[in-house]
Amino acid sequence: MAQTLQIRNVPEELHSAIAERAHAEGLTISQYLLRRIAQIEGKPLTRDALRAHRERIRGKKLASKEAIDRLIREDRER
Repeated sequence: MAQTLQIRNVPEELHSAIAERAHAEGLTISQYLLRRIAQIEGKPLTRDALRAHRERIRGKKLASKEAIDRLIREDRER
């Protein structure tokens, strides 16, 4: 069952900006905000993305600074 979400004390300037964007997209304010909330919730948080990245590279041997410098030097000499 769908739930209702209410936001109080929205500044007039913010409400106007949201109303303009919703109108430009042919949506009601509720439709527009529901879409935006869904987009926000679909994106991973930075800390979650970093945690996932750390888990992916855990245990993998990373290149040393010297190895990276050598590869760059070799590439430039070609």
